Amino acid sequence: MKKLTVIGLLMFAVLFLYRPDVLAADKNYQTVFGTDKTAQGKFTTTKQNFTVENYWDVSNANVKLVYTITQLSEKEVSTMTLKINDVAFYSFKPDKTDKGTKQIEIEIPKDKLKKGVNVLSIESFVYTDLPDGRCTIDDTPANWLQFDKTSAVNVSYSDKAFQKTIAEFGERFTGIDTVKSEQGAVAVSNKAGDAELGAALEGLSGFSAVNTLEDKNIAFGQYEEAKTRDGKNYLVLFSSYDHLPNDLKSQIKDDNKLEKQALFQVVTVGNTNTLVVTSKSNDALKKAGKLIANQNYLSQLGTNTKWLTTDEKIDTPATSVDKNTKLTTTGDKLKGIGHITQDYFISMPANRSASTGTEVSLDFRYAQNLDFEHSLVTILVNGKPIGSQKLTAKKANGDKLTFQIPSDLNVKGDFSVTVAFDLVLTNNYCGFIADSEIPWAYITPESKINLNTSEETDLLFEQYPYPFIANGDFNNAVVVVPDKLTTEDTDSLANIFNLLGRFHDGNRGNLTAVHAANWKKTKEGSNVIAVGTMNNNPVIKNANDDLYFQYNKTGEYFLSNEKISIEKNYGKQLGSVQLINSDGVPILAVTGPGAKQTELGSDLIATKTNLAKIYGDGAIVDTDNTIHSYRFKKAADTKEESFGSKISNNKEVTVFGAFALLSIVILVVAVLLILRKYRRSRK
Repeated sequence: MKKLTVIGLLMFAVLFLYRPDVLAADKNYQTVFGTDKTAQGKFTTTKQNFTVENYWDVSNANVKLVYTITQLSEKEVSTMTLKINDVAFYSFKPDKTDKGTKQIEIEIPKDKLKKGVNVLSIESFVYTDLPDGRCTIDDTPANWLQFDKTSAVNVSYSDKAFQKTIAEFGERFTGIDTVKSEQGAVAVSNKAGDAELGAALEGLSGFSAVNTLEDKNIAFGQYEEAKTRDGKNYLVLFSSYDHLPNDLKSQIKDDNKLEKQALFQVVTVGNTNTLVVTSKSNDALKKAGKLIANQNYLSQLGTNTKWLTTDEKIDTPATSVDKNTKLTTTGDKLKGIGHITQDYFISMPANRSASTGTEVSLDFRYAQNLDFEHSLVTILVNGKPIGSQKLTAKKANGDKLTFQIPSDLNVKGDFSVTVAFDLVLTNNYCGFIADSEIPWAYITPESKINLNTSEETDLLFEQYPYPFIANGDFNNAVVVVPDKLTTEDTDSLANIFNLLGRFHDGNRGNLTAVHAANWKKTKEGSNVIAVGTMNNNPVIKNANDDLYFQYNKTGEYFLSNEKISIEKNYGKQLGSVQLINSDGVPILAVTGPGAKQTELGSDLIATKTNLAKIYGDGAIVDTDNTIHSYRFKKAADTKEESFGSKISNNKEVTVFGAFALLSIVILVVAVLLILRKYRRSRK
């Protein structure tokens, strides 16, 4: 009886304490501001974007503001209003104190959130007073408010039920929570051949292209290694059917279609969801890698399985670097008193420069209650002004401007365009006005940049990833790897192809992977990425004489060169990345005396932040992350843009030339007619 009583009590305790909703506790994702944001002026708007994934079931969200405000603020008048997606939800008067920063946490209305990117706006009125109690008339340096970089938006959520479709798998695989917590990886078998490896690396770059976290990469490794699988909720496995692990192969039917087609199938083993990409055909596997590189196509696959034929049309649209690009597709409204700005990011290959004829065309309108003697708009490129125009009452409901980007700015690679308005009010003593009277400006979707570029072909890290990627596609890229891949080797490949994916937006190019034993002479037009040591990669061994940082005869350490003296033991600890030309073939050598040192070198080209730390065509790094980079190849003579090119790129000159030519023709015809008439009159 006693035993039954104890068992009964235990069962009661279990039933009482067991709560599925507690076990399925909310997850939390935090988006920190990351940088200090300073608001200068009486009325300012500070914005912070954050993402809500489509598969999140949000329970609540809040914003933590850590701020410092001018000690001269007038507390009874100064206010801060928070908006989510342009809907106000909280206002307060900031606490004026000499004690530094203040912190406040505010709940964000859940029903005002949307899937995808959300915009948190903080509208601030900051007024200062003079010693005699009067407020200041104009903006001064004392009108400031700073939000600390530790300010953050927190979203609590639980995952919706996984429907196990390919499209939803792709969405979750590149979701910000999956990437940040390192719960996803791309994998190959340790028996993978060239086709499997090449398809996996192209797939990895395709996933990286839509990874929005610049500081986090997607893992890559061999399926058999515990490191690749442990703690992962989502895996993508590229494998020939024969190389599939038994736990996955048992869930995939050996269909005759595998002989010529590739199969995509979402399989669940334990807590891990795996997208298996398999075939018995190398050509079909290569095609499968290209499908994943077309993320828009992948997002359309709302089924658990997909059969891919080698002739299915999955190519991304061809793109042109020289094009008209809209600054905004939806229009942007700016609101405030004084200096307010809107930034736009323009993507351009690192090896291209803006040439003559590149111009910014702005279509905009603005409030009519401005002091038009002092209000104007300015366009800046990379923070440098290229032109200003006064605002006028006559054109307030529809204004336009066009400014060419001067050649002396040397705009190269990605750049920013800033539209800055100076909105000044008439007789705005103290700035005490109603919200409806705050001036505004609106940039319409008709605003655009007409991009003309010139290509630069030097092998330099300032222009990387050229020539391996050109115009958003792999450019006959060939990656050569050791026959037996170590964990460090696959980590090196992860670094390289995650960054390549950041510049990769198409699947029309060509990427090939080759193991060392299968390496033969380079095909003409190829651009080679060699990963490994001098002793396990034939490309590096054959090109040693062309390396800027060369190995000793046995490949144990790097030698000194004309730029730096390297002690023998120090040379054993270095990783290196070098852009060389060997026998007419462009080569990126990612190398070190051992696999760990090779991975160390690959870290230099793992993220855009790391890439920005090196320059020239050769760099080394040690275990303390001390970097030495140099330019070894002498700079070629700068080529002047041809006169004909300048004319063709400059529309104003072209129009003027055509008009001048027409005028000359008319003048010649008129002279001939006069002469003819004169001759007749003499007869």
